[in-house]
Amino acid sequence: QRQMCIRDSFRRCILTREDQLIKRITDGDASAMEELIQMYYPELLRYCRWHTPDKQSAEDAVHETFLKLLRHWDGYIHRGKFRAYLYRIAANICTDMYRSHWNTDISLPEGLITQENGYQQAEQEADFLRLTALLPEQQRELIILRYAQQFKLREIAQITGLPLRTVQSRLRAALKTLKSKLSEERWQ
Repeated sequence: QRQMCIRDSFRRCILTREDQLIKRITDGDASAMEELIQMYYPELLRYCRWHTPDKQSAEDAVHETFLKLLRHWDGYIHRGKFRAYLYRIAANICTDMYRSHWNTDISLPEGLITQENGYQQAEQEADFLRLTALLPEQQRELIILRYAQQFKLREIAQITGLPLRTVQSRLRAALKTLKSKLSEERWQ
């Protein structure tokens, strides 16, 4: 890698930790896959908690995400968008699990309060969950990725496979819908 960087002075030679791990995995280092899983497990678990009714279901979704990643690793070509690829797998699994197992109950997922720092944060998350339940599935997913997971718009476009402009317009529409729903509630 270093020799290649010297020959090509225009190329950025800084590899992220993710890039290093992916290269090690490609070279056959099994411990690198474990490290990659440990690196992404907490944030994927948090993401799956927004889509499942309890912690166990979220853990199952994360495990299924990593199993699917392992099964299809040979077909993955690294182009610097691994995180988006991983989230797309998780999103598909959560959607499939939701459609096949759960109803549209908008209550706070069981156990979330005890896992978070304090009652106020859990209350805010419950409000967020109730609000997002008012949205169509596509808009809800965009709101969760943007505001619960703190993804940038470009990352959301990569995860969802939508053009950046579509992500922007759907987010605007979702926020407009939420604003109108909130104002309706206040007048009732």
